[in-house]
Amino acid sequence: MSYLRHALARYEALLDGLYGETGRGEAERLLRRRLYEAIGEAYPTLAQECRRRAAVER
Repeated sequence: MSYLRHALARYEALLDGLYGETGRGEAERLLRRRLYEAIGEAYPTLAQECRRRAAVER
């Protein structure tokens, strides 16, 4: 799952670009949620795990 999250979006690069910015935490949560949603749609067998992880990170 983590591999997909990193592979589908330049995840770390996007987060690095937010370093020190106001609202970074909220932006990071939103990005993670959208990535989990995209992974769940692309890989339906992972959808339940994506929902679980998204809920844990709120």
